[in-house]
Amino acid sequence: MLLGALMIFSCGGGEKNSSKIPLINGQQDMDKAMELSTTRLVMLDLYADWCGPCRMLSPTLEAIAEENKDRVSLYKVNVDNQPTIARQFNVSGIPLVVFIKNKQVVNSLTGLNPREAYLQTILDYTR
Repeated sequence: MLLGALMIFSCGGGEKNSSKIPLINGQQDMDKAMELSTTRLVMLDLYADWCGPCRMLSPTLEAIAEENKDRVSLYKVNVDNQPTIARQFNVSGIPLVVFIKNKQVVNSLTGLNPREAYLQTILDYTR
């Protein structure tokens, strides 16, 4: 029964960005996020609507961003809708969370990682 529920969850139809997290909708938005990285840590959540693990990770990232809003800005990038941006970050698996400081990628985490891994990266680059 649980396996069936997981399959339905992970294979469901496309969902739209229903979160409060800003969505990168093109290079102009990406450029603004990169510019912001000169003053604070930027996290990019590279995901796809059809990706079950991406949907599982999203609430965790939203909570982390809210708890650390004074130090980090989180943006979502749908890799299906933004293939050029996905290529800029050499996406080979999702979810992929990229951390950017001073317009440079300082860390990235692929797949589902423990909450502490995201928090530790924030601490490492916002001290």
